[in-house]
Amino acid sequence: MKTIKVIIFSSIILMLFPTGCAVKKNTLSPNFYSSGSKVGLILITNRIRTFRTEQQGFVVGLLTMNQEKYKRPLSTIEPYVNPEDQFKNLYLSLLKSKGKNITLIDTVFDEDQFNKFIKPDNNNEYFEKDIRSLKDKYQVDEVMIVEVNYGINITSTGQGGYCLAECQIINLKDNFVIYKSRSMGSVGLKGKFDTAPDYENWKTSVTSAIKKCIELEKNKY
Repeated sequence: MKTIKVIIFSSIILMLFPTGCAVKKNTLSPNFYSSGSKVGLILITNRIRTFRTEQQGFVVGLLTMNQEKYKRPLSTIEPYVNPEDQFKNLYLSLLKSKGKNITLIDTVFDEDQFNKFIKPDNNNEYFEKDIRSLKDKYQVDEVMIVEVNYGINITSTGQGGYCLAECQIINLKDNFVIYKSRSMGSVGLKGKFDTAPDYENWKTSVTSAIKKCIELEKNKY
């Protein structure tokens, strides 16, 4: 059972990162690990779905046509490929091994309960919503928000497994975004599409895409 509220998909995919500074913060300062601060992990793992992407891997949106064609494969393989525990263990074990004090915030995270953050300047990047209250509520200095989308990927050239992990780390003192990145794993379907009742080809493809995405994330910290 998911403990994290699913954030509206279109707002996340169409706006991959909050507006603000154009500089991509895809590296973490060594001070992040040695500062002694405590970070809370908020993991949002959305349900398995079918996506439509461009050649570069950017998501155009959820597939709206031929839903019935993919409904049974999705529901069949979801219990076997759900990556929530894999990503949870990845971040907790990896950051701890680096000396970072990290804890799981295992509760509902609903962006709608927070007010829009009024940026003090336009030269820096801040989280869109004012989540500074999480500092005292969970006794953490930063929050690491990771959203994972996975499932079947449809492109103009074929179909396959897909997994996208988008991460942001926010300093709760000032709502400043100190890090963000995205990792995407995509693996083409090998073999026939309809291999009911187990859909082993789809299971293999999605599992491989998740593994690929996790490996990319592992090398970033």
